[in-house]
Formats: sequence, C-alpha cells, structure tokens
Amino acid sequence: MQISGFIALLGSMVVSRFITERSFRELDPEQKLRLMDGFSSTRMYSMIPFFLLIAGFWLLMTQTDVDRQTVTAMYFVLLIIIVVLKTVFNQRKLRSLEMPAEYQRKYMVAQAVSLTGVAWFIFTLM
Repeated sequence: MQISGFIALLGSMVVSRFITERSFRELDPEQKLRLMDGFSSTRMYSMIPFFLLIAGFWLLMTQTDVDRQTVTAMYFVLLIIIVVLKTVFNQRKLRSLEMPAEYQRKYMVAQAVSLTGVAWFIFTLM
C-alpha cells in the first residue's frame, strides 16, 4: 500500500504543476510580472518551515527517548498546519495582487490535487 502513496504523491505533484503552468500561460505579461514580483520573497523562504520540521523530526527520533508514535503524530499534525497556512497565505496574496478569478480557481484546484496526493501518501504510511 505504501507504493500507492508514493505514486499518488508523485502523480499529484506532476498534475498540480501542469495545472499551475497552464494557468500561468493564460496571464497577460503585466499579471505575470506582478505574480513573480509578489511571490519572490515567499519563494526564497517558503521551504524553511519544512526543513525545520524535518530537522526537528530527525532530532527527536534519533537523539531523544520520546515515543516514536508521538513524534510521528506531532510531525504530521505540524506538517498539515504548515501546508494549510501556506495555502491560505498564497490565496490572500493572489487576491492582493488582483489576479484573475479564473487563475485563483485553477491555483486552488492545483493545490487541492497536490494536497490529495500528500494526504494519500500520509495515509499509506500509517
């Protein structure tokens, strides 16, 4: 069952990227520029919470006597919180940049596809 989770994760990432790229191509040059400028600092720093979470998980699993199931549960809860907060932040940013409603809708579909793959992957690990 774990292989289906891995396949779902990879597949959802590819489909999500495909949806996002196609919708990006439909924006006019000014909208593309606003989008790239609006998310430039976000792209630079968005991976930091994920790296910190992974480092904390590794540290707790290898350097402490904390129960592994507790650490794993905390990891997945924090991962879900980070992903939800990132999605909410990105939606607000898209609205503040005045992106077309159709682009915002397609962006949310891409996020939903990606999150579904992640959810299935997590489910298969449990």
